[in-house]
Amino acid sequence: MAWLRRNLGAVLRFCATLLAVGWAGRELAAAWGATPMPALSATPAAWVSAVVPGAVALVLLATVSAAGVVALGLVPRVGAAGFALRWYRLWFVSYLYRYIPGKLVLVAERVRLGRRFGISTTSSVLLVVWESGLLVAGSAVFAAMSFALLPSRADSPVSQAQAAGGAAVCLVGLLLFPLALRWAARRFPALAARLPGLVLDAPVAAQLGLVAGNAVCWLLLGLCFAQTARLFENPAPIDALPLAVWFVVSYVVGQVSSVTPAGLGVREAVLVAALADVAAPPVVLAWAVANRLLLAAIEATLLLVSLTIPLPEERVSSPPPPGSS
Repeated sequence: MAWLRRNLGAVLRFCATLLAVGWAGRELAAAWGATPMPALSATPAAWVSAVVPGAVALVLLATVSAAGVVALGLVPRVGAAGFALRWYRLWFVSYLYRYIPGKLVLVAERVRLGRRFGISTTSSVLLVVWESGLLVAGSAVFAAMSFALLPSRADSPVSQAQAAGGAAVCLVGLLLFPLALRWAARRFPALAARLPGLVLDAPVAAQLGLVAGNAVCWLLLGLCFAQTARLFENPAPIDALPLAVWFVVSYVVGQVSSVTPAGLGVREAVLVAALADVAAPPVVLAWAVANRLLLAAIEATLLLVSLTIPLPEERVSSPPPPGSS
């Protein structure tokens, strides 16, 4: 009983995640059973070509997250490699809680584990917001570059100009976010005093580099989806770029909506609608379900590996970030 009282929060979080993952699994099983599945025609090399981009993408996402923490000066730059290794555990453990809609539990877990690195509660919350902006900006940059390479279509829901405009808006908004925080800290000293770590100060070059890193992650995730589609028998050759682009769009829409665990159903609906001219809806749904299952297996494997990495000892306080008063 004493152990249960000490770890009640962890047990509740774990149970809530199990319920969300179980619900997602049930929905996936129902979709899989109701979908006419094209036959698999994959060789071992084809499976490797689908698994490797997904695994590299998730590890790179965790690496970009760690690089952002270093760029903000929230941890010492000396020994950054050792910090990144430990940060992988924080990232993969908290990433699991995206299966609970609303991201509140994900944020709470980042706050809880962030204390082990001496990162204040305010900084941890702002980090999640900032990293979300980096992810969206990275996806917008990837989409803008990809739409520029795709042939123009009159019936396309997104034009090349809209994609480029969206990328520009995302980048400007991301770069203005730290400036807005610094303005708030100067304008309202009492607020800054009550919320230590309110200021996030990263050089523009570092932010653009992090956006580029996230764009590469999206490229790899899109490639993983395209290679998953190629695991099935297809009557016509598959062009990887349209599949990769619309997978990224669907992933972002599913994550931003936060209506269902990990965007379940939202992502699949976007893919079915966007790729209607590529394959029949049941086939696209089969690709989407198979890719989600593949990424879930990769994520679970990486999570288990990350649990072998020790976390630092609990730290009571964190050094103020650069620029804070």
